[in-house]
Amino acid sequence: MADKAFEIAFAGTKADPSFYADVKSLSVDEGGEDGTTAQLRLALRRGDDGSWNYLDDDRFAPFAQLSASLGFGELDAVFTGYVTGVEAHFDPDPDQSYVDVSCTDTCALLGLEDKVATWPNLSDGDIVNQIVGGYGVSVQADSTAPVHQDDTTTTVQRATDLQFVQMLAQRNGLEFYFETDKSTGSATAYLKAPALQGTPQPDLAVAFDENSNLRSFGATLTAQRPLNVKTAQVDVSGGSTNEAHVADLSLDKLGASDLAALAAAAIGRLATPKDAAAQLLVLGAPSSDQGELQQQAQAVRDEAGWFIEASGEINSDAYQHVLRPHRVVLVKGAGTQYSGKYYVTRVTHTITPQGTYSQAFQARRNARDLDGSESFGASSLALAVPGL
Repeated sequence: MADKAFEIAFAGTKADPSFYADVKSLSVDEGGEDGTTAQLRLALRRGDDGSWNYLDDDRFAPFAQLSASLGFGELDAVFTGYVTGVEAHFDPDPDQSYVDVSCTDTCALLGLEDKVATWPNLSDGDIVNQIVGGYGVSVQADSTAPVHQDDTTTTVQRATDLQFVQMLAQRNGLEFYFETDKSTGSATAYLKAPALQGTPQPDLAVAFDENSNLRSFGATLTAQRPLNVKTAQVDVSGGSTNEAHVADLSLDKLGASDLAALAAAAIGRLATPKDAAAQLLVLGAPSSDQGELQQQAQAVRDEAGWFIEASGEINSDAYQHVLRPHRVVLVKGAGTQYSGKYYVTRVTHTITPQGTYSQAFQARRNARDLDGSESFGASSLALAVPGL
Protein backbone atom coordinates (compact mmCIF):
# COMPACT_ATOMS: atom_id res chain seq x y z
CA MET A 1 0.00 0.00 0.00
CA ALA A 2 1.48 3.33 -1.11
CA ASP A 3 1.85 6.11 1.44
CA LYS A 4 -0.17 9.29 1.10
CA ALA A 5 1.81 12.42 0.39
CA PHE A 6 1.40 16.02 -0.72
CA GLU A 7 3.66 18.72 -2.09
CA ILE A 8 3.35 22.51 -2.17
CA ALA A 9 5.22 24.91 -4.45
CA PHE A 10 5.44 28.69 -4.57
CA ALA A 11 5.81 30.26 -8.03
CA GLY A 12 7.11 26.90 -9.26
CA THR A 13 9.64 26.41 -6.44
CA LYS A 14 8.99 23.47 -4.14
CA ALA A 15 8.62 24.26 -0.45
CA ASP A 16 11.56 23.41 1.77
CA PRO A 17 11.01 20.18 3.81
CA SER A 18 11.11 22.20 7.03
CA PHE A 19 8.02 24.14 5.88
CA TYR A 20 5.77 21.08 6.32
CA ALA A 21 6.32 21.11 10.09
CA ASP A 22 3.96 24.10 10.21
CA VAL A 23 1.31 22.68 7.85
CA LYS A 24 -1.83 21.67 9.71
CA SER A 25 -3.92 20.74 6.65
CA LEU A 26 -4.33 21.22 2.91
CA SER A 27 -7.77 21.21 1.27
CA VAL A 28 -8.42 21.39 -2.48
CA ASP A 29 -11.95 21.70 -3.86
CA GLU A 30 -12.00 20.76 -7.56
CA GLY A 31 -15.00 21.49 -9.75
CA GLY A 32 -16.66 24.41 -7.99
CA GLU A 33 -18.71 26.93 -9.99
CA ASP A 34 -16.09 29.64 -9.48
CA GLY A 35 -13.12 27.39 -10.19
CA THR A 36 -10.92 25.12 -8.13
CA THR A 37 -9.99 26.49 -4.71
CA ALA A 38 -7.41 25.53 -2.11
CA GLN A 39 -6.96 26.30 1.56
CA LEU A 40 -3.68 25.86 3.39
CA ARG A 41 -3.71 26.01 7.19
CA LEU A 42 -0.39 26.85 8.85
CA ALA A 43 0.65 27.07 12.48
CA LEU A 44 1.38 30.61 13.62
CA ARG A 45 4.29 31.14 15.97
CA ARG A 46 5.21 34.38 17.72
CA GLY A 47 8.83 35.50 17.75
CA ASP A 48 10.70 37.12 20.63
CA ASP A 49 10.08 40.54 19.06
CA GLY A 50 6.29 39.97 19.06
CA SER A 51 6.02 39.33 15.30
CA TRP A 52 4.26 36.29 13.86
CA ASN A 53 5.69 34.05 11.18
CA TYR A 54 3.98 33.92 7.74
CA LEU A 55 1.96 37.13 8.20
CA ASP A 56 4.54 39.16 6.26
CA ASP A 57 5.65 36.26 4.08
CA ASP A 58 5.78 37.28 0.40
CA ARG A 59 4.76 33.75 -0.55
CA PHE A 60 1.29 34.53 0.82
CA ALA A 61 0.94 38.05 -0.54
CA PRO A 62 -2.23 38.73 -2.59
CA PHE A 63 -2.06 36.92 -5.95
CA ALA A 64 1.18 35.14 -5.20
CA GLN A 65 1.20 31.83 -7.07
CA LEU A 66 0.78 28.55 -5.20
CA SER A 67 0.41 25.01 -6.50
CA ALA A 68 -0.33 21.68 -4.83
CA SER A 69 0.02 18.02 -5.69
CA LEU A 70 -1.08 14.98 -3.73
CA GLY A 71 -1.58 11.26 -4.04
CA PHE A 72 0.00 7.86 -3.56
CA GLY A 73 3.51 7.34 -4.92
CA GLU A 74 3.36 9.49 -8.05
CA LEU A 75 1.54 12.69 -7.12
CA ASP A 76 -1.35 14.25 -9.04
CA ALA A 77 -1.13 18.00 -9.73
CA VAL A 78 -4.53 19.09 -8.40
CA PHE A 79 -4.12 22.85 -8.09
CA THR A 80 -2.34 25.85 -9.55
CA GLY A 81 -3.62 29.28 -8.60
CA TYR A 82 -3.25 32.46 -6.66
CA VAL A 83 -3.55 33.63 -3.06
CA THR A 84 -6.91 35.39 -2.74
CA GLY A 85 -7.35 35.58 1.03
CA VAL A 86 -5.51 35.31 4.35
CA GLU A 87 -7.30 34.81 7.67
CA ALA A 88 -5.26 34.82 10.89
CA HIS A 89 -6.54 33.25 14.13
CA PHE A 90 -4.83 34.25 17.37
CA ASP A 91 -5.32 32.18 20.51
CA PRO A 92 -4.25 32.88 24.11
CA ASP A 93 -2.33 29.66 23.77
CA PRO A 94 0.25 30.50 21.11
CA ASP A 95 0.44 26.86 20.06
CA GLN A 96 -3.20 27.04 18.95
CA SER A 97 -2.80 30.07 16.65
CA TYR A 98 -2.95 29.49 12.90
CA VAL A 99 -3.46 31.20 9.55
CA ASP A 100 -5.68 30.04 6.70
CA VAL A 101 -4.39 30.90 3.23
CA SER A 102 -7.16 30.76 0.59
CA CYS A 103 -6.34 30.35 -3.09
CA THR A 104 -8.29 30.24 -6.35
CA ASP A 105 -7.21 28.94 -9.73
CA THR A 106 -6.95 31.17 -12.82
CA CYS A 107 -10.70 31.83 -12.59
CA ALA A 108 -9.66 34.44 -10.00
CA LEU A 109 -8.00 36.50 -12.73
CA LEU A 110 -10.91 36.14 -15.14
CA GLY A 111 -13.35 37.39 -12.51
CA LEU A 112 -11.61 40.64 -11.54
CA GLU A 113 -13.22 43.10 -13.93
CA ASP A 114 -16.68 43.73 -15.38
CA LYS A 115 -16.35 44.45 -19.08
CA VAL A 116 -18.41 45.65 -22.01
CA ALA A 117 -17.03 44.31 -25.28
CA THR A 118 -18.17 43.11 -28.69
CA TRP A 119 -16.89 39.98 -30.41
CA PRO A 120 -17.78 40.15 -34.12
CA ASN A 121 -17.11 37.50 -36.77
CA LEU A 122 -16.09 34.82 -34.28
CA SER A 123 -17.48 31.53 -33.07
CA ASP A 124 -18.01 31.05 -29.34
CA GLY A 125 -14.97 28.77 -29.21
CA ASP A 126 -12.83 31.40 -30.92
CA ILE A 127 -14.01 34.01 -28.40
CA VAL A 128 -13.02 31.78 -25.48
CA ASN A 129 -9.62 31.15 -27.05
CA GLN A 130 -9.00 34.88 -27.38
CA ILE A 131 -10.23 35.80 -23.90
CA VAL A 132 -8.50 33.06 -21.93
CA GLY A 133 -5.40 33.06 -24.09
CA GLY A 134 -5.00 36.72 -23.19
CA TYR A 135 -4.15 35.63 -19.65
CA GLY A 136 -1.15 33.66 -20.91
CA VAL A 137 -2.88 30.32 -20.45
CA SER A 138 -2.92 27.43 -22.91
CA VAL A 139 -6.46 26.63 -24.11
CA GLN A 140 -7.86 23.34 -25.37
CA ALA A 141 -11.28 24.04 -26.84
CA ASP A 142 -13.83 22.08 -28.81
CA SER A 143 -14.87 23.80 -32.01
CA THR A 144 -18.24 25.50 -31.96
CA ALA A 145 -20.58 26.73 -34.68
CA PRO A 146 -21.66 29.10 -36.07
CA VAL A 147 -19.38 32.09 -36.65
CA HIS A 148 -21.45 35.11 -35.62
CA GLN A 149 -21.21 37.53 -38.56
CA ASP A 150 -21.36 41.20 -37.60
CA ASP A 151 -23.91 41.98 -40.32
CA THR A 152 -26.43 39.67 -38.64
CA THR A 153 -25.56 39.02 -34.99
CA THR A 154 -22.77 40.47 -32.87
CA THR A 155 -21.91 38.75 -29.61
CA VAL A 156 -21.84 41.32 -26.82
CA GLN A 157 -20.13 40.85 -23.45
CA ARG A 158 -21.51 42.66 -20.41
CA ALA A 159 -19.90 40.65 -17.61
CA THR A 160 -16.57 39.55 -16.23
CA ASP A 161 -14.52 37.33 -18.50
CA LEU A 162 -15.31 34.39 -16.23
CA GLN A 163 -19.07 34.94 -16.30
CA PHE A 164 -19.03 35.49 -20.06
CA VAL A 165 -16.92 32.42 -20.85
CA GLN A 166 -19.10 30.27 -18.60
CA MET A 167 -22.19 31.53 -20.44
CA LEU A 168 -20.66 30.69 -23.82
CA ALA A 169 -19.75 27.22 -22.56
CA GLN A 170 -23.24 26.61 -21.22
CA ARG A 171 -25.07 27.58 -24.39
CA ASN A 172 -22.88 25.18 -26.37
CA GLY A 173 -23.31 22.29 -23.93
CA LEU A 174 -19.64 22.46 -22.90
CA GLU A 175 -17.72 22.68 -19.63
CA PHE A 176 -15.13 25.34 -18.85
CA TYR A 177 -12.46 24.63 -16.26
CA PHE A 178 -8.73 24.77 -15.51
CA GLU A 179 -6.44 21.86 -14.72
CA THR A 180 -2.71 21.69 -14.03
CA ASP A 181 -0.66 19.98 -16.71
CA LYS A 182 1.37 17.28 -14.98
CA SER A 183 4.35 17.57 -17.30
CA THR A 184 4.72 21.37 -17.24
CA GLY A 185 3.09 22.32 -13.94
CA SER A 186 1.20 25.08 -15.75
CA ALA A 187 -2.54 25.65 -15.79
CA THR A 188 -4.45 24.67 -18.94
CA ALA A 189 -7.97 25.88 -19.74
CA TYR A 190 -10.50 23.43 -21.15
CA LEU A 191 -13.68 24.16 -23.08
CA LYS A 192 -14.94 20.65 -23.62
CA ALA A 193 -17.98 18.44 -23.81
CA PRO A 194 -18.20 16.04 -20.86
CA ALA A 195 -15.72 13.22 -21.43
CA LEU A 196 -17.98 10.16 -21.14
CA GLN A 197 -15.88 7.68 -23.09
CA GLY A 198 -12.52 6.12 -22.40
CA THR A 199 -11.27 4.13 -19.45
CA PRO A 200 -13.08 5.00 -16.22
CA GLN A 201 -11.21 5.86 -13.05
CA PRO A 202 -10.66 2.97 -10.60
CA ASP A 203 -13.90 1.53 -9.22
CA LEU A 204 -15.66 2.88 -6.16
CA ALA A 205 -17.16 0.09 -4.06
CA VAL A 206 -19.98 0.41 -1.53
CA ALA A 207 -21.41 -2.29 0.75
CA PHE A 208 -18.52 -4.66 0.02
CA ASP A 209 -17.92 -5.40 3.69
CA GLU A 210 -14.18 -5.25 4.40
CA ASN A 211 -13.48 -4.64 0.69
CA SER A 212 -15.46 -1.41 0.44
CA ASN A 213 -13.57 1.76 -0.41
CA LEU A 214 -16.49 4.12 0.20
CA ARG A 215 -17.41 5.34 3.66
CA SER A 216 -20.72 6.62 2.33
CA PHE A 217 -22.63 6.82 -0.93
CA GLY A 218 -26.05 8.12 -1.89
CA ALA A 219 -27.91 8.76 -5.13
CA THR A 220 -31.02 10.86 -5.81
CA LEU A 221 -33.27 10.44 -8.86
CA THR A 222 -35.31 13.52 -9.85
CA ALA A 223 -38.16 12.76 -12.25
CA GLN A 224 -39.32 16.35 -12.78
CA ARG A 225 -36.91 17.16 -15.58
CA PRO A 226 -37.65 18.29 -19.17
CA LEU A 227 -37.90 15.53 -21.76
CA ASN A 228 -38.33 17.92 -24.70
CA VAL A 229 -36.86 21.35 -25.39
CA LYS A 230 -38.27 23.83 -27.90
CA THR A 231 -36.97 27.25 -28.88
CA ALA A 232 -38.23 29.82 -31.37
CA GLN A 233 -36.84 33.18 -32.40
CA VAL A 234 -37.01 35.76 -35.16
CA ASP A 235 -34.75 35.31 -38.17
CA VAL A 236 -32.90 38.62 -38.09
CA SER A 237 -32.31 38.51 -41.85
CA GLY A 238 -35.66 37.41 -43.24
CA GLY A 239 -38.03 38.39 -40.45
CA SER A 240 -39.51 34.88 -40.33
CA THR A 241 -39.52 32.55 -37.34
CA ASN A 242 -36.86 29.93 -36.71
CA GLU A 243 -37.69 27.00 -34.47
CA ALA A 244 -35.77 24.10 -32.97
CA HIS A 245 -37.07 21.09 -31.09
CA VAL A 246 -34.92 18.49 -29.32
CA ALA A 247 -36.16 15.31 -27.68
CA ASP A 248 -33.09 13.06 -27.52
CA LEU A 249 -29.77 13.37 -25.71
CA SER A 250 -26.63 13.93 -27.78
CA LEU A 251 -24.30 12.78 -25.00
CA ASP A 252 -23.47 9.13 -24.43
CA LYS A 253 -25.81 7.56 -21.91
CA LEU A 254 -24.13 6.23 -18.78
CA GLY A 255 -26.69 3.48 -18.26
CA ALA A 256 -29.47 1.52 -19.93
CA SER A 257 -32.47 3.75 -19.16
CA ASP A 258 -32.62 7.52 -19.51
CA LEU A 259 -35.46 9.50 -17.95
CA ALA A 260 -37.54 9.37 -21.13
CA ALA A 261 -37.41 5.55 -21.06
CA LEU A 262 -38.36 5.50 -17.37
CA ALA A 263 -41.03 8.21 -17.27
CA ALA A 264 -42.38 9.20 -20.71
CA ALA A 265 -45.03 6.49 -20.86
CA ALA A 266 -46.32 7.30 -17.37
CA ILE A 267 -46.43 11.01 -18.18
CA GLY A 268 -48.40 10.23 -21.34
CA ARG A 269 -51.00 8.33 -19.32
CA LEU A 270 -51.29 10.92 -16.56
CA ALA A 271 -51.15 14.16 -18.55
CA THR A 272 -52.14 15.25 -22.04
CA PRO A 273 -49.34 17.40 -23.46
CA LYS A 274 -50.33 20.22 -25.80
CA ASP A 275 -47.17 19.81 -27.83
CA ALA A 276 -44.68 17.34 -26.32
CA ALA A 277 -44.37 15.60 -22.98
CA ALA A 278 -42.54 17.54 -20.25
CA GLN A 279 -41.55 20.27 -22.70
CA LEU A 280 -39.39 23.25 -21.77
CA LEU A 281 -39.62 26.43 -23.84
CA VAL A 282 -36.29 28.25 -24.17
CA LEU A 283 -35.91 31.86 -25.29
CA GLY A 284 -32.89 32.03 -27.53
CA ALA A 285 -31.17 35.07 -28.98
CA PRO A 286 -32.49 36.35 -32.35
CA SER A 287 -30.60 34.51 -35.08
CA SER A 288 -30.73 33.84 -38.80
CA ASP A 289 -28.99 30.51 -38.22
CA GLN A 290 -31.46 27.75 -37.40
CA GLY A 291 -28.55 25.51 -36.49
CA GLU A 292 -27.56 27.89 -33.72
CA LEU A 293 -31.00 27.55 -32.15
CA GLN A 294 -30.76 23.78 -32.53
CA GLN A 295 -27.42 23.76 -30.69
CA GLN A 296 -28.76 25.88 -27.85
CA ALA A 297 -31.82 23.65 -27.48
CA GLN A 298 -29.61 20.56 -27.52
CA ALA A 299 -27.40 22.00 -24.79
CA VAL A 300 -30.45 22.59 -22.57
CA ARG A 301 -31.77 19.08 -23.28
CA ASP A 302 -28.43 17.46 -22.46
CA GLU A 303 -28.16 19.38 -19.19
CA ALA A 304 -31.72 18.39 -18.27
CA GLY A 305 -30.80 14.77 -18.92
CA TRP A 306 -28.65 14.58 -15.78
CA PHE A 307 -31.44 13.31 -13.56
CA ILE A 308 -29.41 11.28 -11.04
CA GLU A 309 -27.16 13.10 -8.57
CA ALA A 310 -24.78 11.19 -6.30
CA SER A 311 -22.39 12.04 -3.51
CA GLY A 312 -20.10 10.12 -1.22
CA GLU A 313 -16.93 9.97 0.80
CA ILE A 314 -13.98 7.78 -0.14
CA ASN A 315 -11.86 5.70 2.20
CA SER A 316 -8.61 6.83 0.60
CA ASP A 317 -6.51 4.19 2.36
CA ALA A 318 -8.60 1.51 0.67
CA TYR A 319 -8.98 3.32 -2.67
CA GLN A 320 -5.29 4.21 -3.11
CA HIS A 321 -6.07 6.66 -5.90
CA VAL A 322 -6.88 10.33 -6.35
CA LEU A 323 -10.38 10.77 -7.78
CA ARG A 324 -10.64 13.64 -10.29
CA PRO A 325 -13.61 15.57 -11.65
CA HIS A 326 -14.52 15.79 -15.36
CA ARG A 327 -14.02 12.04 -15.72
CA VAL A 328 -16.13 8.88 -15.45
CA VAL A 329 -15.90 6.46 -12.53
CA LEU A 330 -17.56 3.08 -12.01
CA VAL A 331 -19.58 2.53 -8.84
CA LYS A 332 -20.34 -1.02 -7.76
CA GLY A 333 -22.37 -2.55 -4.98
CA ALA A 334 -25.36 -0.16 -5.30
CA GLY A 335 -27.64 -2.63 -7.08
CA THR A 336 -28.43 -2.84 -10.78
CA GLN A 337 -30.22 0.51 -10.68
CA TYR A 338 -27.52 2.67 -9.13
CA SER A 339 -24.31 0.81 -9.89
CA GLY A 340 -22.52 1.70 -13.09
CA LYS A 341 -20.94 4.74 -14.72
CA TYR A 342 -21.02 8.16 -13.08
CA TYR A 343 -19.59 11.43 -14.30
CA VAL A 344 -17.63 13.05 -11.48
CA THR A 345 -18.35 16.79 -11.17
CA ARG A 346 -16.62 17.77 -7.94
CA VAL A 347 -14.02 16.38 -5.53
CA THR A 348 -12.86 17.90 -2.25
CA HIS A 349 -9.48 16.60 -1.07
CA THR A 350 -8.33 17.18 2.52
CA ILE A 351 -4.93 15.90 3.64
CA THR A 352 -2.82 16.42 6.75
CA PRO A 353 0.80 15.70 7.67
CA GLN A 354 -0.53 13.21 10.23
CA GLY A 355 -1.54 10.90 7.38
CA THR A 356 -5.29 11.46 7.06
CA TYR A 357 -6.61 11.95 3.54
CA SER A 358 -10.32 12.30 2.82
CA GLN A 359 -12.04 12.65 -0.54
CA ALA A 360 -15.64 13.81 -0.76
CA PHE A 361 -17.19 13.78 -4.23
CA GLN A 362 -20.26 14.63 -6.28
CA ALA A 363 -21.23 12.86 -9.49
CA ARG A 364 -24.18 12.44 -11.83
CA ARG A 365 -25.75 10.17 -14.42
CA ASN A 366 -28.01 10.69 -17.42
CA ALA A 367 -29.29 7.12 -17.33
CA ARG A 368 -30.11 4.48 -14.73
CA ASP A 369 -29.44 0.73 -14.69
CA LEU A 370 -26.50 -1.29 -15.96
CA ASP A 371 -26.19 -1.48 -19.76
CA GLY A 372 -23.67 -4.33 -20.00
CA SER A 373 -20.73 -2.18 -21.13
CA GLU A 374 -19.34 -1.77 -17.62
CA SER A 375 -15.95 -3.36 -17.00
CA PHE A 376 -15.74 -3.62 -13.24
CA GLY A 377 -12.51 -4.50 -11.49
CA ALA A 378 -10.19 -1.62 -12.40
CA SER A 379 -8.90 -1.24 -8.84
CA SER A 380 -7.35 -3.22 -6.04
CA LEU A 381 -10.86 -4.64 -5.52
CA ALA A 382 -10.90 -6.84 -8.61
CA LEU A 383 -13.61 -9.05 -7.16
CA ALA A 384 -16.97 -10.41 -8.15
CA VAL A 385 -19.60 -7.74 -7.72
CA PRO A 386 -22.43 -8.78 -5.34
CA GLY A 387 -25.79 -7.09 -5.57
CA LEU A 388 -25.62 -6.50 -9.32
